[in-house]
Amino acid sequence: MPRLGHKKSRTGCRQCKARHVKCDELKPCSNCARHGVQCSLTSDPSASQQGSASTAGIARDPPRRKKRQSAEPNTPNASAPSPSLQIDYVLNPPATSQSQTISTSAISQCSSPSSSPDNFPFLTRFIHGSDESCPDVWVRDLELMHHWTVEAYDQLSQREDMRHTWRVEAPIQAVNHVFLLHELLAFSALHKAYKLPERRSQYYTCGIHHQDLAIRGVREKLQNPTTHEEVALVATSTLLTLSVFASTGFELCFPDNPSSQGAIDGILNIFSLMQGMRNVTAMAQSHVHGSWLSPMFQDSADVIAPQPILHELINHIPSLASFVQSKPDLPSVERNVYLQVIGHLEPALQLAMSPKADNRELRFLVCWPFYIQSDFLNLVRQRYSGALAILMYYSTMLFAAQSRYWFMQGWGEHLMKACSEATAPDWLPCMQWPLSFIGHKHPYTLLPNPEAQRQTIGVTPANLMLPPFQDTPRVNAFKHPQPSEVTTPPADPRAKGAQHGEQPGSAA
Repeated sequence: MPRLGHKKSRTGCRQCKARHVKCDELKPCSNCARHGVQCSLTSDPSASQQGSASTAGIARDPPRRKKRQSAEPNTPNASAPSPSLQIDYVLNPPATSQSQTISTSAISQCSSPSSSPDNFPFLTRFIHGSDESCPDVWVRDLELMHHWTVEAYDQLSQREDMRHTWRVEAPIQAVNHVFLLHELLAFSALHKAYKLPERRSQYYTCGIHHQDLAIRGVREKLQNPTTHEEVALVATSTLLTLSVFASTGFELCFPDNPSSQGAIDGILNIFSLMQGMRNVTAMAQSHVHGSWLSPMFQDSADVIAPQPILHELINHIPSLASFVQSKPDLPSVERNVYLQVIGHLEPALQLAMSPKADNRELRFLVCWPFYIQSDFLNLVRQRYSGALAILMYYSTMLFAAQSRYWFMQGWGEHLMKACSEATAPDWLPCMQWPLSFIGHKHPYTLLPNPEAQRQTIGVTPANLMLPPFQDTPRVNAFKHPQPSEVTTPPADPRAKGAQHGEQPGSAA
């Protein structure tokens, strides 16, 4: 029985019911008007008619309860897949203590008029949003963007104009092109994963999350790109190639991971990506020149110090071609494929050896795959020894690149070992120089005597840009063995094509 002189409110607003205060049932009610929140009596007129049924018992309103439960998936009783497999869990991990819970949800609590009691009405009255709160995913993205602008961009180029382009111009453009924004965040997250091994799994998950979103965005835009999107697509494709090297390199360190792939299959997939992204660059070439990305397609104003490994590689090309040309048991079709691919090594090397070319290692690593035909890729995919031996020469530049570019870490060792283990012994004479790179802790130095080199090329110390490298391993160029030196190797199932006379065309 109600108290004398007290009138119960059975059709009050939801906000007053949640706060357990009496509602005067005005529209809006006085409590909601005083706190500056939206009253359900004005937003949902049917609420007053359903009020009595709501308060009579939970069993009388099962649909509403079901909706309330589905809106709170993070409750302890909610059933969900393992949180380690969810990007939301990584981006917004659950609190581990009561104080941490309060700190991470303070904004959402203050924004909810249903909190009881409201101890901060002087703040609540200025809230414009609804009661629902969103996870603080944006906090991690803000951290990654800050890391991009202060550190992650730094190793993309030695030139100040390109460093400005990546640090300042790219984030500005990314605001209008979400796929580019996701790629910046992916690259930044993978760099954090490299720098912080103790948190590598967390940042790697963030990196591939944004990388996936960037790829989906690029695929959608490539269907019908507009003029103002083409430059952003070129920038995204450039960074995507590097971030894929990083993410695949991390996976090579964990071969038991379900998403991990071997080094040979991994590099084949990256070659396919490079060739596809080349088409994107060709499509947008006319719009890139004169745009914010134009410095990437211009030579440096300064002379860039040479990379000795480029010269070493170009000196070994004739010996490699001679070995392939004179190998007696090699089918002619397979031999022609190898010689054609070897012939494309020198043009790519000359492009990277231009006096004012920066990022020399990356220029070669990206340009040579542009010339590779599908026949050669099929031979590599089927582990033909000759194709793997040629790929080992490409791997020498990965050794040079990984001493400077963090996203190339480990690629030289992984690919060189995978190729050497799958190659037949009769190809060993042409593999001596590439194999010498395995096991060298510090294989390169850019210039043993920088002063003498400056005098040779005739530039002043101020104009010579010296990226850090280590000493070049010096070995004698191999020679094709003389008939008296040739020993018959044991039968090896890896010597494909040589024993069976298979044609590359049948490899598809």
